Amino acid sequence: MKRRIVAAAAVLLIMAGAVLPVNASPTRIELGVEVTAEAAYIVNDDTGRVVYQKNADRRMYPASTTKIMSAALAMTMCGDIENTMVTVPYDVWVEFDGIDISNAGIYGGEVMSMSDLVHCMLIQSANEAASSVAAYFGRDSFIEAMNRKAAELGCTGTHFVNPHGLFDENHYTTARDLYLITQWALTVPGFSEITSLSSYTLSETNVHSERDIYSTIMLQNSYSGYYTRYIKGIKTGTIDESGRCLVTRAESGGMSFTAVFLGCPFEVDTRFWDEGNSVFTNARLSFDWLFDNTAVSEVVKTGTPVSETALKYASEKDYLMLYAASPVSTIIQTGTGESPDITYETSVPEEIEAPVADGQVIGSARVYSDGVYVGDVDLIAMEDIKKSYFIYIMDRINRVLTSTPAIICYALLLVLAALYSYYMLVVVRRAESERNRGRRNR
Repeated sequence: MKRRIVAAAAVLLIMAGAVLPVNASPTRIELGVEVTAEAAYIVNDDTGRVVYQKNADRRMYPASTTKIMSAALAMTMCGDIENTMVTVPYDVWVEFDGIDISNAGIYGGEVMSMSDLVHCMLIQSANEAASSVAAYFGRDSFIEAMNRKAAELGCTGTHFVNPHGLFDENHYTTARDLYLITQWALTVPGFSEITSLSSYTLSETNVHSERDIYSTIMLQNSYSGYYTRYIKGIKTGTIDESGRCLVTRAESGGMSFTAVFLGCPFEVDTRFWDEGNSVFTNARLSFDWLFDNTAVSEVVKTGTPVSETALKYASEKDYLMLYAASPVSTIIQTGTGESPDITYETSVPEEIEAPVADGQVIGSARVYSDGVYVGDVDLIAMEDIKKSYFIYIMDRINRVLTSTPAIICYALLLVLAALYSYYMLVVVRRAESERNRGRRNR
């Protein structure tokens, strides 16, 4: 049965949060820079907490960020990307006729490894590489697999009609969905390593000798004026209908963030670089502010007392204190001069019977920091408590004596006693009176 600890205080805190400034507490983070993307989603990887979102569920055209899904899916569907050879379809360029696209200069009939094609997709954003990979698996089947995987990942606003991201009104996603896709892609062996490369040397083919390709994420190119040391991949995307798009990760000072920016304007953004690309500027300003103004804080430590429950059959105490089995951390805004206010919503039994073992899980708690849910924790005992068999036996006797059958027996005995009394006082006396009267008559 649930027991709510300081529930009223938590409710008041949440209600207060609705009228107070967003950054009135260290847990309620308000990004201190303007994000000009039409849709954005930024998550602290260390805690899984969303630190910023803007139109996160609005349908957007993803452009080449589509290749996060298509490349990662190809890597999972192909058993050996290094040794699987793919012949590029001779008509691979037909669908791109008259369109200015990002490419790697791959020719129809060229034989390349699946690995090199995936590198072309993720590093140089080569559209013909994406089409070649889809054709290898069967284009329609591959696109069906893309949509199936998106559904499996919990994406609710995503639909793919091609493997590269060129415009189609039925090809869309959301910032939140693209984050989910990226989180899955990062679990695919080799994906993160490929997207983090600033350049790559393609193997010699039947058409080309060895040649280099270069990442479209200028933020991770040390020779670029956009170079930002903490950027770790993942993918850009740009078409007229989508604006400038970027999904990327940043690591610094033991902290990590993943960000999705969709629909950034084409106009120059001078807030950081004089001739700044708007999506790179959004990323740089957002990450700089987060690294400078936030930190991961352990708001609940292992062994923190959280709740208690009634204890039966113990000789020395009648309640048991419950403690956090593990730490709970969240990201907080630094420099506020305030400490987070921690409250709990607990689920523990009304009582527990001895014996109890040190470390035994008794219940659980949802943890709130300044009214913001930050995680769950098991509640455990932190001592061994023996069972008192004397108390247990006395309790059993008491239970027997106060049980329903016992009460029924007591009632029957009372009825029998009443009947016996009636018999002795009325029936027997009446009989004696009649006998006495008979003697007198004789």
